[in-house]
Amino acid sequence: MNPLRYFFLWLSAIACLLSLSAPLCAEEDEGDAIIVRLATESPLVPLYLAPLSSTQTDFVEPYLRQLESILAFDLNHNGSTFLVKRNPVNDHLATGGEPNNLGPAQAWQSQNIFYVVKAQLTGKSLQVFMLSVNTQNLKSSDPISLTGDLSEDRKAIHRVADIIHKALFGKEGIASTRILYTVKTPLINSSQKLTSDVWEADYDGGNARQVTQEKSFCVTPAYLPPKSGYLTGGFLYVSYQLGQPKIYVANLKDGTGRRLLSLRGNQLMPALSQQRDKVAFISDATGNPDLFLQPFSPENGAIGKPQQIFSAKQATQSSPTFSPDGTKIAFVSDKDGAPKVYVITIPEPGTSLKNVKATLITKRNRESSAPVWSPDGTKIAYCSRTDGIRQIWIYLATRKTHPGLPTASTLSSTPPTPTIANSISSISIKAAPPKLHPDKEKSAIQAGSRALNSKLMQESEIESDSCKSKTVPCVIHSINCFMLIPLPATGQPI
Repeated sequence: MNPLRYFFLWLSAIACLLSLSAPLCAEEDEGDAIIVRLATESPLVPLYLAPLSSTQTDFVEPYLRQLESILAFDLNHNGSTFLVKRNPVNDHLATGGEPNNLGPAQAWQSQNIFYVVKAQLTGKSLQVFMLSVNTQNLKSSDPISLTGDLSEDRKAIHRVADIIHKALFGKEGIASTRILYTVKTPLINSSQKLTSDVWEADYDGGNARQVTQEKSFCVTPAYLPPKSGYLTGGFLYVSYQLGQPKIYVANLKDGTGRRLLSLRGNQLMPALSQQRDKVAFISDATGNPDLFLQPFSPENGAIGKPQQIFSAKQATQSSPTFSPDGTKIAFVSDKDGAPKVYVITIPEPGTSLKNVKATLITKRNRESSAPVWSPDGTKIAYCSRTDGIRQIWIYLATRKTHPGLPTASTLSSTPPTPTIANSISSISIKAAPPKLHPDKEKSAIQAGSRALNSKLMQESEIESDSCKSKTVPCVIHSINCFMLIPLPATGQPI
């Protein structure tokens, strides 16, 4: 098998993610910031955030403004509200009285403002007051203690933002979300070994820290879903420390990884079910890069042997992702030519591969990659080349609210101009070479794979110094970050 074909889908998935990394770097320079407002299924509602008030506190004014800017960012990027531009009159209206007095509702209604939020800091205790203008209902949070350590207080402010979102909309917010990604160590000279490590950061890029210290090449980290009411403590990732890519599991405290499987061959793109009991991954253990399923326990690791659950002759499978209920897997395959997204129902153990039927969901799109389910299981986001440019598309995976066959809608500004993904170079698949003797073919594939692996390592990630700060995530391999993007209104351009 041509090694270029073998790794094509992995490269296309990373290329899609690379296109999303540019805005993260641009955020470092405010003048270069790229802000794309997406249409949402429910319109964003206007919210006025009053200036942070403080009494009897030792925190200096610049520090308070930092905390205020973090809260403002969270409320402006939660997918439910947008901040109304401040003005002195409204500031006085919200802060002129007692802490629990945010001004008369009629004054806010006249400006079409739905919610007013004010944070009050007394000593080191932060409390938030929230006014629903239409219902004239005033709510307040329990006091939250701040420490004066920006790293810890950032987390506290993110929790405050999620408390506000839950109080106003009855749903959990995303501000406390964290992301895993990898950063490549810049090469100083040609003799230096190429390495990359797993990093973790707040969803907005703050509190970035290095997790692994392998001095090898690590890619595609993914969190272990936590138990209900708990924070996640571990993650899966792929490492090249043994030469071939293998799947490892590690905890977030020390980042030390241990092999998940003893399976031979290459192992790539691990994905864990929300039920924490199954790991899907890609492996060529049987000679072709196919989809495998491994029973799993966070406490004990792999349970039993992996099961091959989908294979297609002379085709490459990639990018598996579980539905929220753990019964289906969306993945990418080029079994019908160009890479497309398919969905299968997870087969019972012992099911013949001939009886596993994959449903194509990207009939309208070419070169599709990187699928991910929405938290409620009604949609699948994926990347696809459209008019030569990669964009994010949304597939409607339910027929309850959308009769007939599910459709896909693209995220774009004014049709047909794409707005989300940056342009990337096209990737071609070369024709298969003449048939070799099996032994020579194996040697050629191994040599080609090593060469291509080296090339992919050099091209699949952005140099960490391309950002102004090396602690800012430049490349995100965790596809879960797509869930932070508000979903577009069906069939409506933005």
